[in-house]
Amino acid sequence: KAKTYWVWTELAERKNPARARAGEPIWAHQMYEAPAFMLKDGLIIDSSKTDLTEKQANIFDYLGG
Repeated sequence: KAKTYWVWTELAERKNPARARAGEPIWAHQMYEAPAFMLKDGLIIDSSKTDLTEKQANIFDYLGG
């Protein structure tokens, strides 16, 4: 059970880029309670333990600065 909610890890994205993007929430039906193997295998992490802001675009991404 997640403290906040589960998000995909970079490992999950590398293994299955069509279904998982690092830093994004996992499937809605498992967002708060996911199978233990997903955590054990490093596919998900609690969103409170990651910096989600590094995945967000900001104005400087578009201005080239």
